[in-house]
Amino acid sequence: MQFGKSIGTACSSFAITNIDDLFVLTTFFAEAATSPTLTPVKITVGQYVGFTVIVIISMIGFGASLVLPSEPIGFLGLLPILLGVWKLIDLLLPTGEGEENAGQLPDGQDGQDGGEKQQSHFLSSLKSILKVSMITVMNGGDNIGTYIPLFAQAKGPEIAIYVVTYYILLGLWCLAAFLIMKQRHVLRLAQRYADRVVPFLYMGLGMYIIIKSSCYPWSIKRIDVSSSSHPGKAIMAVVTTVLLLICIAAMLWRAKVKRGRLCPNGAEIEHSSDS
Repeated sequence: MQFGKSIGTACSSFAITNIDDLFVLTTFFAEAATSPTLTPVKITVGQYVGFTVIVIISMIGFGASLVLPSEPIGFLGLLPILLGVWKLIDLLLPTGEGEENAGQLPDGQDGQDGGEKQQSHFLSSLKSILKVSMITVMNGGDNIGTYIPLFAQAKGPEIAIYVVTYYILLGLWCLAAFLIMKQRHVLRLAQRYADRVVPFLYMGLGMYIIIKSSCYPWSIKRIDVSSSSHPGKAIMAVVTTVLLLICIAAMLWRAKVKRGRLCPNGAEIEHSSDS
């Protein structure tokens, strides 16, 4: 085993499969500039959790590469698209949650004790970490497709070198994205336009994952093979359209319900102030 060659292989394979991850991290840090729940620490932890899942899948996947192809993972790119749509709906149809949270009393004066606040904070942190890790896994189709054959032809010590190098480089990747967003002019732009840009970044990220993974051509080919009429394109188009319309309708309904709950309270407040 050549130690230097193993490190070089690890660095090159990581760079090839994660150069686009800087875009993902920049998206997260742009959101963190204005989000009260998403922080750089949570982004980093989420990245490591998601990348750990990718490494685990890759290490067991080279023994079951025919059972677990990497292409279908690309369909998870629909989730960032839906996340971007949800943020866009919240931007166009604000529910007033931000103002409602801003008007809460200080700790210990809003009807919650310390234990409830700690539990709420823990759940919020866990949700943010899971969101980052989930999107990291979604964007890991090329990682899995590269790491599976790489691990398959490597020996035990070489795999250990690969994994350790990957984790070190992942930290440097997070640091690079964080330093980009720490630039004052970049930070000012992020704070001013993040709410408007982030939804489209998520939708772009989702489309990029789907296109990069070739999940649709892969599925269409599989469907066409089983039928002489080649219905793959029509089936995938109908299924995707119906799924997206159902999810978007559910989001609009939920936003409408939230606005309906807030409007009566606001009317009562206005009526009481007039009297």
